[in-house]
Amino acid sequence: MEILGLLDTLESMILDGAKIPLTKKVVINEDRILAVIDKMRLVIQGGGGFAKDAIVSNASSSPEIGQGATPARGSASSRDVTDSSSGDSKAVEVLQQAYQMAKEIRDGADKYADEILSNLEATSTRILRTIKAGRDRLAKTPGSEGNK
Repeated sequence: MEILGLLDTLESMILDGAKIPLTKKVVINEDRILAVIDKMRLVIQGGGGFAKDAIVSNASSSPEIGQGATPARGSASSRDVTDSSSGDSKAVEVLQQAYQMAKEIRDGADKYADEILSNLEATSTRILRTIKAGRDRLAKTPGSEGNK
């Protein structure tokens, strides 16, 4: 079922991409698309549930993500513990990558918003200058004093 969610995410990224006028082409963020494809590969390879398992096991054994502690198991063989530790370290790595990716996305969104606001500020300043110049010109023309 996770693969369907990832496909929906991929589809929405494509549909939300910037459309090139007069063509059927769309501009999309390559890094974001490739990240979703990588997640799909993990799910298809059977690694879809390991991140959830790591979150649950880390939450029950320790408050911090990244310690890699495995909960105690009654009569687990050394191979089972090693496999679990490997899965936990892989899960922690995936979670760290997800947090890093989220940080990069937030930083990119902040940068984009700043650019948009900067452009809006520059446009507003130009418009206000034009309005002020027009009012000053009207104020200097004869016969406009009676209209005030």
